[in-house]
Amino acid sequence: MKSIKEEKGSMAVYVIVTLVSFCLILTGIYISTASARKAQIKTDIKIKEVYENSYVISESDRIADLVKNGKIKIGDYVAYTPAGDTSYTVDGTYSGIYNGTDQVINKENLNWRVLDKTEEGNVRLISATQTETFVTLNDANGYNNAVYLLDELCNTLYKGENATAKNLKIEDIQDKMDLSYWDYHTYEDYGKTISYEHEIEYPLIFAEEKDQVLDGKTGILDLSEQNSPITGIATANRFTVKITCWRNLMNAINYIDPVYYNLYHLENSNACWLSSRCLRDGYEFCIYCEQSGSVNPFVLYNMAGERGAISGARFRPVVTLDSNVEIDTSMEGKDGKTPETAYVIK
Repeated sequence: MKSIKEEKGSMAVYVIVTLVSFCLILTGIYISTASARKAQIKTDIKIKEVYENSYVISESDRIADLVKNGKIKIGDYVAYTPAGDTSYTVDGTYSGIYNGTDQVINKENLNWRVLDKTEEGNVRLISATQTETFVTLNDANGYNNAVYLLDELCNTLYKGENATAKNLKIEDIQDKMDLSYWDYHTYEDYGKTISYEHEIEYPLIFAEEKDQVLDGKTGILDLSEQNSPITGIATANRFTVKITCWRNLMNAINYIDPVYYNLYHLENSNACWLSSRCLRDGYEFCIYCEQSGSVNPFVLYNMAGERGAISGARFRPVVTLDSNVEIDTSMEGKDGKTPETAYVIK
């Protein structure tokens, strides 16, 4: 029979063994948990790094970011391929051609250069050259529909999956001018108003333009704005008109950056329509034109009901790319300096 002393010794040994075993179990659990947690943290860090790196790469390939950070510069070439129709028919009724003949304008294979980045973050491209084909405009309906026809023509032929197109406008030129050198607002009678109280004839869209008051009413359209075609003339007996026309032979010094002179004004070029109306000398209805550095109005109609000379001119599509359009920056030799080395859109 064991003594009480022996039993107490056995109990003590049991307790110690139990405690040691328990501690070893806890230590194992702790080490296992800590290791798992450490591995999870490492995994989370790697996932975060992969995500951030992929985001940066994606963001840096966006054309809007590349233009913003200066990697792609104003004037650089971009290999843009339009997805529009192959041809567009200019309705002779809208263009004002004397015999009402329609004109079929085919899409051309144009090169494209970076024009600017808009306030909305989109990037605009301008055709590197004028089109070879021309559009004829004349008479009151030529004035009525010039903006609509030229913009609709450009968008139909030169739009893309993530891009829209319009024709070059007078505001595109004005927005890039250095007005401290020469301010078009100071040109002769630009901005002045003239009031009449006798009957005149005018193209219908003139009554829809801002700042033109005919029989006490005025419109809301900007000079380069038109959403639908319109035909016909009307008369007014009391009116106050604002002269909205200027002209100038431009030089590189006229612009905030000489690159814009090179983009807008092509050496030895033909006459090129701008999608912008204007009123000259208080009675002549004109469409702006550009030719070899010269910005001029071309008369299509006047208040005496007389048509101007029939004129055909080229045009310059301007494409607006969505800000999320990406450039393939991995391609070697593509620096945008020439049409052959144009940046490639993904």
